[in-house]
Amino acid sequence: MTLIQVKPRLAQSMNASGRTLGHGLRSLYTAALAVTTLVPLAAWAQTAPDTTAKSAHPMRDRFEIANTTHDGHLTQAQAQSGNMPMVAKQFGAIDTDHKGYVTLQDVRQFMQARHADHKGQGSATPPG
Repeated sequence: MTLIQVKPRLAQSMNASGRTLGHGLRSLYTAALAVTTLVPLAAWAQTAPDTTAKSAHPMRDRFEIANTTHDGHLTQAQAQSGNMPMVAKQFGAIDTDHKGYVTLQDVRQFMQARHADHKGQGSATPPG
């Protein structure tokens, strides 16, 4: 056997401290290493949020998060503190009835009108 062939065999029978292990101990060591590595990964996979999936309704999701009273009525203060800066900034224009709150439908209608205005003028919709 050459040195290249001996090293992998020796590495397979050694623990982290460099001591050689018998076949039974080597199997036990390998199993323990697998358990201590895979169990935390499995637990993390069950509790970790899915950051790769995009919501089909990001505006609705943001509206629901900002609407802390969960009544479907978003106030300007809720929009400001709820990460909806465009709604907070344009609140007066969105709340055309001056009722002190806006609904998701109000926000959608405003956005559609704003998009149509920008599209009709030939300019791109600015990020919002």
